[in-house]
Amino acid sequence: MSERSRPDGLPDFRSPPLNEVVMGVQFNPIPGYHQIYAGDVWKLFKEEFPNVEEHQALQPAFETFGPPGAHAINLGPVTGGQHDRFWFLNQDKDELIQFQEDRLLHNWRKVLGNEKPYPRFEHVSAKFERELMALSGFFESVSGAKFQGVTFNQVELSYINHIEIAPWGDYSEWLKVCNFGDTTPDDLTMVWRRALHNYEGAPYGRLIVDVRSAIHVRGNNIIVLNLTVRGSPESATVDGVMEFLRYARETICQEFATITTDSAHRFWGRVS
Repeated sequence: MSERSRPDGLPDFRSPPLNEVVMGVQFNPIPGYHQIYAGDVWKLFKEEFPNVEEHQALQPAFETFGPPGAHAINLGPVTGGQHDRFWFLNQDKDELIQFQEDRLLHNWRKVLGNEKPYPRFEHVSAKFERELMALSGFFESVSGAKFQGVTFNQVELSYINHIEIAPWGDYSEWLKVCNFGDTTPDDLTMVWRRALHNYEGAPYGRLIVDVRSAIHVRGNNIIVLNLTVRGSPESATVDGVMEFLRYARETICQEFATITTDSAHRFWGRVS
């Protein structure tokens, strides 16, 4: 599958403060799958991702729409056998696949001491599409006649930015939403959510923006700016997933450019 080109007019920066990108799917349980098959799933990706870690499973979650205050529903603990979440990491550990019985995610991230430029959405999403196809083929092999295709019920994309600020720096130098006048708070936590609608006006997803102050592992002050789009694909297929991710990427890039300042754009080298 060839990579698509970057859309014209999308905000672009030579040196964005991007620290991590996560794209992922949640899907309905697959008939015939058991955790004993996780090793076989790893074999699908082992050549590029030879390292493995085990983590606690993520609980099912769905973006819902209704009265004010209705957001993501976390279904909480499930009964029966508990499945782990496996991380398959590449040699440099700057890319990884997360897999559990109802989730597949692909992370790109900066690794301290071995920072590499972000290879761009088109490259990472093309890899994720191949991974989804490989996993779908594996599920078909274990489910046999019971397999009716993978039903993707949620898709998500997150861009996590680390914005370095000077000691006692002014948050408003970087974010338009942080103008506190002559005073600067000791720390910062802000979250807002906005429903996203299709051409017919129906909600299909939600943009979640999470802003908080933090201390980087190097010891300097940073703003962690996390922009996530999550929701249901129009089609519960791989094509539907990829279309959702492309819309999500455009939404995130536009929101990032809207809420960050012109001076920040010059610092990051905005080119479009």
